[in-house]
Amino acid sequence: MPAENKQAEPLTVQRSTVTKLVVTGAQSLDPITVFLEDLAPCKGKITVSCWGKSWAAYWGGMWEGLSIGQFFCELNTSYIIGYFDQGLRSRRFSGEALADKAKRTVLKERRMFCYGSEEARELFDEAEDLRCSQSIEHLHGAHSELMTKLFGDEWWYLTDDATEPNPDYAYLEWIIDAVQQALSKERQQMAV
Repeated sequence: MPAENKQAEPLTVQRSTVTKLVVTGAQSLDPITVFLEDLAPCKGKITVSCWGKSWAAYWGGMWEGLSIGQFFCELNTSYIIGYFDQGLRSRRFSGEALADKAKRTVLKERRMFCYGSEEARELFDEAEDLRCSQSIEHLHGAHSELMTKLFGDEWWYLTDDATEPNPDYAYLEWIIDAVQQALSKERQQMAV
Protein backbone atom coordinates (compact mmCIF):
# COMPACT_ATOMS: atom_id res chain seq x y z
CA MET A 1 0.00 0.00 0.00
CA PRO A 2 1.59 3.31 -1.06
CA ALA A 3 2.16 6.05 1.49
CA GLU A 4 -0.68 8.55 1.52
CA ASN A 5 1.47 11.64 1.19
CA LYS A 6 3.46 10.29 -1.77
CA GLN A 7 2.16 11.04 -5.20
CA ALA A 8 1.93 7.89 -7.28
CA GLU A 9 4.10 7.79 -10.37
CA PRO A 10 2.42 6.52 -13.51
CA LEU A 11 3.02 2.85 -14.10
CA THR A 12 4.97 2.16 -17.27
CA VAL A 13 5.28 -1.10 -19.12
CA GLN A 14 7.94 -1.90 -21.68
CA ARG A 15 7.83 -4.86 -24.01
CA SER A 16 10.96 -6.59 -25.20
CA THR A 17 11.69 -9.64 -27.25
CA VAL A 18 13.25 -12.58 -25.47
CA THR A 19 14.71 -15.59 -27.22
CA LYS A 20 14.48 -18.87 -25.36
CA LEU A 21 16.73 -21.77 -26.26
CA VAL A 22 16.76 -25.26 -24.76
CA VAL A 23 20.12 -26.98 -25.15
CA THR A 24 20.13 -30.76 -24.88
CA GLY A 25 22.70 -33.40 -25.62
CA ALA A 26 25.59 -31.74 -23.80
CA GLN A 27 27.70 -34.51 -22.30
CA SER A 28 27.00 -35.10 -18.58
CA LEU A 29 24.58 -32.15 -18.37
CA ASP A 30 20.84 -31.90 -17.96
CA PRO A 31 18.93 -29.72 -20.44
CA ILE A 32 20.04 -26.09 -20.31
CA THR A 33 17.56 -23.26 -20.76
CA VAL A 34 18.92 -19.98 -22.09
CA PHE A 35 17.03 -16.68 -22.23
CA LEU A 36 18.59 -13.99 -24.41
CA GLU A 37 17.34 -10.42 -24.32
CA ASP A 38 18.75 -7.63 -26.48
CA LEU A 39 17.55 -4.56 -24.60
CA ALA A 40 19.06 -1.81 -26.78
CA PRO A 41 22.12 -1.38 -28.97
CA CYS A 42 25.13 -2.61 -26.96
CA LYS A 43 22.93 -3.71 -24.04
CA GLY A 44 21.80 -7.22 -23.31
CA LYS A 45 20.92 -9.77 -20.70
CA ILE A 46 21.34 -13.54 -20.56
CA THR A 47 19.88 -16.05 -18.11
CA VAL A 48 21.14 -19.63 -18.08
CA SER A 49 19.42 -22.40 -16.11
CA CYS A 50 20.40 -26.01 -15.58
CA TRP A 51 19.11 -28.53 -13.07
CA GLY A 52 17.38 -26.02 -10.81
CA LYS A 53 20.20 -23.46 -10.75
CA SER A 54 20.18 -20.20 -12.65
CA TRP A 55 22.79 -17.60 -13.51
CA ALA A 56 22.14 -14.21 -15.06
CA ALA A 57 24.28 -11.39 -16.39
CA TYR A 58 23.58 -7.97 -17.86
CA TRP A 59 26.03 -6.09 -20.04
CA GLY A 60 25.41 -2.41 -20.67
CA GLY A 61 28.47 -1.94 -22.85
CA MET A 62 28.67 -4.78 -25.36
CA TRP A 63 30.78 -4.43 -28.47
CA GLU A 64 29.13 -2.50 -31.26
CA GLY A 65 27.01 -4.53 -33.65
CA LEU A 66 26.82 -7.72 -31.57
CA SER A 67 23.69 -9.32 -30.16
CA ILE A 68 23.82 -10.68 -26.61
CA GLY A 69 24.27 -14.20 -28.00
CA GLN A 70 27.18 -13.17 -30.23
CA PHE A 71 28.75 -11.18 -27.43
CA PHE A 72 28.43 -14.11 -25.01
CA CYS A 73 30.26 -16.38 -27.47
CA GLU A 74 33.18 -13.95 -27.65
CA LEU A 75 33.79 -13.88 -23.90
CA ASN A 76 36.14 -16.17 -22.01
CA THR A 77 34.66 -18.60 -19.52
CA SER A 78 36.31 -17.26 -16.36
CA TYR A 79 35.08 -13.74 -17.20
CA ILE A 80 31.51 -15.02 -17.59
CA ILE A 81 31.73 -16.96 -14.32
CA GLY A 82 32.79 -13.73 -12.62
CA TYR A 83 29.57 -12.13 -13.83
CA PHE A 84 27.40 -15.13 -13.00
CA ASP A 85 28.81 -15.77 -9.51
CA GLN A 86 31.42 -13.38 -8.11
CA GLY A 87 32.21 -15.62 -5.15
CA LEU A 88 32.85 -18.78 -7.14
CA ARG A 89 36.53 -19.73 -7.45
CA SER A 90 38.23 -22.40 -9.55
CA ARG A 91 39.78 -23.91 -6.42
CA ARG A 92 38.39 -24.45 -2.93
CA PHE A 93 39.75 -25.31 0.51
CA SER A 94 40.55 -28.98 1.00
CA GLY A 95 41.02 -30.74 4.33
CA GLU A 96 42.72 -33.54 2.38
CA ALA A 97 45.32 -31.17 0.92
CA LEU A 98 45.82 -29.50 4.30
CA ALA A 99 46.41 -32.82 6.08
CA ASP A 100 48.97 -33.80 3.43
CA LYS A 101 50.71 -30.41 3.74
CA ALA A 102 50.75 -30.68 7.56
CA LYS A 103 52.30 -34.15 7.37
CA ARG A 104 54.97 -32.91 4.93
CA THR A 105 55.70 -30.03 7.32
CA VAL A 106 56.11 -32.41 10.27
CA LEU A 107 58.46 -34.63 8.26
CA LYS A 108 60.50 -31.64 7.10
CA GLU A 109 60.77 -30.27 10.65
CA ARG A 110 61.73 -33.73 11.96
CA ARG A 111 64.55 -33.98 9.39
CA MET A 112 65.81 -30.60 10.57
CA PHE A 113 65.72 -31.91 14.19
CA CYS A 114 63.03 -29.43 15.26
CA TYR A 115 60.99 -32.29 16.75
CA GLY A 116 61.98 -35.40 18.57
CA SER A 117 60.73 -38.71 17.21
CA GLU A 118 57.84 -39.02 19.68
CA GLU A 119 56.67 -35.43 19.19
CA ALA A 120 56.92 -35.80 15.41
CA ARG A 121 54.87 -39.04 15.52
CA GLU A 122 52.22 -37.36 17.67
CA LEU A 123 51.99 -34.32 15.35
CA PHE A 124 51.96 -36.55 12.27
CA ASP A 125 49.03 -38.52 13.70
CA GLU A 126 47.18 -35.33 14.73
CA ALA A 127 47.62 -33.94 11.21
CA GLU A 128 45.43 -36.78 9.93
CA ASP A 129 42.49 -35.24 11.83
CA LEU A 130 42.71 -32.20 9.55
CA ARG A 131 41.26 -34.27 6.67
CA CYS A 132 37.76 -33.78 8.08
CA SER A 133 38.03 -29.99 8.05
CA GLN A 134 35.60 -28.26 5.69
CA SER A 135 36.93 -24.72 6.00
CA ILE A 136 39.51 -22.40 7.53
CA GLU A 137 36.81 -21.24 9.95
CA HIS A 138 36.39 -24.81 11.21
CA LEU A 139 40.12 -24.99 11.89
CA HIS A 140 40.02 -21.88 14.10
CA GLY A 141 37.85 -23.66 16.63
CA ALA A 142 38.75 -27.31 16.28
CA HIS A 143 42.47 -27.34 15.45
CA SER A 144 43.85 -23.89 16.19
CA GLU A 145 46.53 -25.15 18.60
CA LEU A 146 47.84 -27.76 16.15
CA MET A 147 47.79 -25.28 13.25
CA THR A 148 49.74 -22.72 15.32
CA LYS A 149 52.32 -25.33 16.28
CA LEU A 150 52.79 -26.45 12.67
CA PHE A 151 52.52 -23.17 10.76
CA GLY A 152 52.95 -20.33 13.28
CA ASP A 153 50.71 -17.65 14.78
CA GLU A 154 49.22 -16.53 11.46
CA TRP A 155 48.82 -20.04 10.07
CA TRP A 156 45.72 -19.21 8.00
CA TYR A 157 47.93 -17.36 5.51
CA LEU A 158 50.05 -20.46 4.99
CA THR A 159 47.07 -22.65 4.09
CA ASP A 160 46.20 -20.81 0.85
CA ASP A 161 47.60 -23.68 -1.18
CA ALA A 162 45.60 -26.33 0.68
CA THR A 163 43.07 -26.47 -2.13
CA GLU A 164 41.51 -28.75 -4.69
CA PRO A 165 39.65 -28.09 -7.94
CA ASN A 166 36.15 -26.76 -7.25
CA PRO A 167 33.56 -29.04 -8.90
CA ASP A 168 30.95 -26.23 -8.88
CA TYR A 169 33.29 -24.08 -10.95
CA ALA A 170 33.97 -26.93 -13.38
CA TYR A 171 30.23 -27.60 -13.66
CA LEU A 172 29.54 -23.98 -14.56
CA GLU A 173 32.43 -24.07 -17.08
CA TRP A 174 30.79 -27.06 -18.82
CA ILE A 175 27.45 -25.26 -18.92
CA ILE A 176 28.95 -22.07 -20.37
CA ASP A 177 30.88 -24.08 -22.95
CA ALA A 178 27.70 -25.93 -23.99
CA VAL A 179 25.77 -22.64 -24.26
CA GLN A 180 28.53 -21.03 -26.35
CA GLN A 181 28.60 -24.06 -28.65
CA ALA A 182 24.81 -24.02 -29.01
CA LEU A 183 24.73 -20.27 -29.73
CA SER A 184 27.48 -20.63 -32.35
CA LYS A 185 25.70 -23.57 -33.95
CA GLU A 186 22.41 -21.69 -34.02
CA ARG A 187 24.09 -18.66 -35.61
CA GLN A 188 25.64 -20.90 -38.29
CA GLN A 189 22.25 -22.52 -39.01
CA MET A 190 20.56 -19.12 -39.33
CA ALA A 191 23.27 -17.97 -41.77
CA VAL A 192 22.53 -20.87 -44.13
